[in-house]
Amino acid sequence: MTKHALSNQGGRALAHGDPELARLLVRALEASREEPDSLTHGFHSYPARMHPAIARRVLQSFPGGLVADPFCGSGTVLVEARVAGRPSLGVDLNPVAVWLAEVKTDIRSPAARQRFRQLVRSIGAASEERVRARVDARAPLPPAERKWWGPHVLKELAGLREEIWSVGHPTDRRLLAMVFSAILVKVSNQRSDTAEREAPRRIRKGLSTEIFVRKGLELADRWDALAEAAGSGSPRPRIVEGDALRFPRFLSRGQRAELILSSPPYGGTYDYVDHHARRYAWLGLDPSTMRRAEVGARRHLRGPEAFGKWDRQVLQMLRAMRSGLAPGGQVVLLVGDGQLGDRRVDAAQQLRRLAPQAGLRAVAGASQLRPDFTGRHKRREHLVLLVGDGDARPPRFRRGPRPVGSEGRGAKPGQGRRPASTADDAGRGKRGPKRGRKLGSKGRGPGARRRRGPGGPKKRR
Repeated sequence: MTKHALSNQGGRALAHGDPELARLLVRALEASREEPDSLTHGFHSYPARMHPAIARRVLQSFPGGLVADPFCGSGTVLVEARVAGRPSLGVDLNPVAVWLAEVKTDIRSPAARQRFRQLVRSIGAASEERVRARVDARAPLPPAERKWWGPHVLKELAGLREEIWSVGHPTDRRLLAMVFSAILVKVSNQRSDTAEREAPRRIRKGLSTEIFVRKGLELADRWDALAEAAGSGSPRPRIVEGDALRFPRFLSRGQRAELILSSPPYGGTYDYVDHHARRYAWLGLDPSTMRRAEVGARRHLRGPEAFGKWDRQVLQMLRAMRSGLAPGGQVVLLVGDGQLGDRRVDAAQQLRRLAPQAGLRAVAGASQLRPDFTGRHKRREHLVLLVGDGDARPPRFRRGPRPVGSEGRGAKPGQGRRPASTADDAGRGKRGPKRGRKLGSKGRGPGARRRRGPGGPKKRR
């Protein structure tokens, strides 16, 4: 059985620590019963992402200023922070995650929104003409990658990619590239993002293009829903490709996060870099830094040294968070029990044990059982609240989550008014503060400079 993101959420949560704070965390965990596919959250598959309702409830319960997510992944926390009207910072070592988070948090003007729809349709029409005319196209893939697509699918995808890469505006190219990324595994012979096993599919000619067009129009509808929920004045997040263990360096001078809300890797559970293995070559992205420095990777946590190594990585992570935390701020982590060989590691206990060494203390938590698809007994997922050790101020929190009201939460993509701010608005001062790393500034993807090879500056996840 394949584990799908968000497919096994829900169930009764148990509280520990400060009773009042723990109740807030229980409510947040139990909110995972809510519909996960709202706003832009479900546009692109991203295994093991945080349930949006958990992020939403935590943001409602702990109000304040800057929200930081050092393991931002596809941008779930950043989308919800934008809806909440809070400034946010996202950091991730995965270049696909950075591109995807940028796309999902974008709020575009109505005019640019309509132009994007037209652009998607024109790309689709050009691709269909290529298929009919049997125009030759070469996929930019190494031989080992080509086996994952049937010959005619590979040719159609290569032609579709050429059409995308010929678009003049670099931001539009990157947006279209992520629509393209969203369909790659769907039309491949790989079973799923997390199951690198062959599962041949019968994909007729033209179907890849049809799926691309549907996915592009779906993204436009999801932007409409995001604009309805967030409004045009919500702060644009800053998103950086970088190392979570050094995340304070990405904060502006004198800036600290009032809330750090993140879901770090679950120790020894996945090789997260492999979840997007079918995408890197098509997008011209180099995952070598992530492959080398990924935190919590199963391939790096084997043998007798695994437990000590995992403790050291978690401690480094906590110290970085403490360094970037404002006085009186909170750290809320969604963590799952680790699996190091045959041994299960209780993630909440690990945080309570290591937090004091990082200048933090765990004050409350909530836990839920989760199925284990490897056949072992169930593991637990935890939401843990930490504060600065010795911080005189009690955690600031709201006793009950605000009602969602008419923000369009339950609306399907396409309902509600249209958004505000776009690629076309870039020259009109609507893109917010300068980013630590512009989308596509590295790699060989659309509108990008050539990325440095493995000999370049080292990063750690």
